[in-house]
Amino acid sequence: MILYQFFLRLYPILAYLISPFNEKARSWVDGQAKVWDEINALRVQIKQPLIWVHCASYGEYEQGLPIIDSIKLKYPSHQIWLTFFSPSGYVYRKKDAHANFVTYLPFDNKKNASLFLETIQPSLIIFIKYEFWFNYLSIAKEKNIPTVLASALFRQGQIFFQFYGGFYKKILNLFTAILVQDQASEDLIKPIVSASKIFITGDTRFDRVITTASTVTKFDWIHKLSNYKIIIAGSTWENDHTILAKAANELEKLNWIIVPHHVDAASIAECKSHFPKAITLTELLASKQHFTLPTIIIVDQIGILRSIYQYAFISYVGGGFGKDGVHNVLEPAAFGKPVIWGSNDSKYREAIGLRNEGGGFSIQNAEALIDQIQLLKSSEQTYAASSKKAAQYIIDNAGATHKTIEYLKEQQFLK
Repeated sequence: MILYQFFLRLYPILAYLISPFNEKARSWVDGQAKVWDEINALRVQIKQPLIWVHCASYGEYEQGLPIIDSIKLKYPSHQIWLTFFSPSGYVYRKKDAHANFVTYLPFDNKKNASLFLETIQPSLIIFIKYEFWFNYLSIAKEKNIPTVLASALFRQGQIFFQFYGGFYKKILNLFTAILVQDQASEDLIKPIVSASKIFITGDTRFDRVITTASTVTKFDWIHKLSNYKIIIAGSTWENDHTILAKAANELEKLNWIIVPHHVDAASIAECKSHFPKAITLTELLASKQHFTLPTIIIVDQIGILRSIYQYAFISYVGGGFGKDGVHNVLEPAAFGKPVIWGSNDSKYREAIGLRNEGGGFSIQNAEALIDQIQLLKSSEQTYAASSKKAAQYIIDNAGATHKTIEYLKEQQFLK
């Protein structure tokens, strides 16, 4: 409790202090300063019943979206109030058509939590994956508002399972229900949380990527490239670029499309420094040229990666050589093509699963990347088998959204 309260006091101060030098911190500070004006402006549009869905950032939003869409489809009279903690979610989704209202989450203190719940009066609260806000949960419990943690994933190293994690175990017990992704998560929290509160639903991101793969945008500019196979590298960072550049120099008769995780001018310049012969997508669109030789394209636009993956012979997902680990491997796998990434994947259940099934491969260095691409390129049988396994892994793990909605109906959280 003391540690948590210390965090609540310290976080806004630190965010304010670094905001002049950090864009995300500045966006968060500005958002918190305006959040109550936004909430009060929107409150007149509230019609009950209203369901509050909270996501930390954009990644959790992608997990929550199938649940939101399913509720809107089956319960069209219900409104959805969507909140974000991080600017990475709010900035991109503040005009989201899937929810009726989108705001930042007012910072977790008793005053904010009490006032927010009194203002929007939700009939159900759904937190996605990793969100554990004590004041909101405790006041919701006092008001008898059901609270559900959906698509939750737990690992042994988390604070709940440490000798000093008593307060955080208390937070878990404030939830009315915890819907976990897998058996391992259930086994971890069973000693902490009543078994009657736990239900295995799976990961809703599998449902999400199936939907996005079936509704992709087609790009005419792809036909400007030569007929050579295309390697798509998405959500890449500088340490990925170093490895990809070595592979691009070594491997012949391949087109490469690099999609950096950030597409600001500095990030694009850094990426181009590794690929001096590359052109940006903006330059490609302005050109009338059709290429006959292998080409490297650097995508300097946002929001199109998931559609670009459809053109991949092999996809590479970045982040696996950074401290935070690999990014979303499910999006490219949904197109039924092999996926490769760096070795930091131990915290990512979906990456481990895809690798174990044979639809994905983690590599240690540029040489391993080159070898893996050459193997898949030279053996039609190996490539076909890996492609089939990638597609099957997605299909086998679909259905979490249906299980989640059915559970909410059975418990009469949705009426």
